[in-house]
Amino acid sequence: MLDPRTELVPNLIRGHRKDGRCQYDKAAKRELVRRCMEPGVSLAGLALAHGLNANLLRKWVVVLGGRLRPRRAKAMNGPVAALLPVQVTQPDTSNNAVAADGYVEILLGGATIRVHGQIDAQMLRTVLECVAARA
Repeated sequence: MLDPRTELVPNLIRGHRKDGRCQYDKAAKRELVRRCMEPGVSLAGLALAHGLNANLLRKWVVVLGGRLRPRRAKAMNGPVAALLPVQVTQPDTSNNAVAADGYVEILLGGATIRVHGQIDAQMLRTVLECVAARA
């Protein structure tokens, strides 16, 4: 959906060549490139609003406007990933079964989790609880 606040650059297309390609007004191209350089403006949205291919507008920005300034990333609402507190302690080997040189393979959806080496049962239980909480 187009942004209703987008103002079109007037007189962008001057005419057409014999091969059917459009001829663009240089001043209108510069104005469109200037608008692309403003923070928060979607290059693809401007191209769509003006009936242009986004790749063509991007080429104009590179040629006429130099490099695009880095834009600020949009602020996201809430955390991207919740981090769980982890406390690492020496395991009590009297209650936990420890495999000397084994591994555990867990198939979860389309992913495989492999734990190699010495496997502490309590630590594995904690990892599985964290994975289950995220699923």
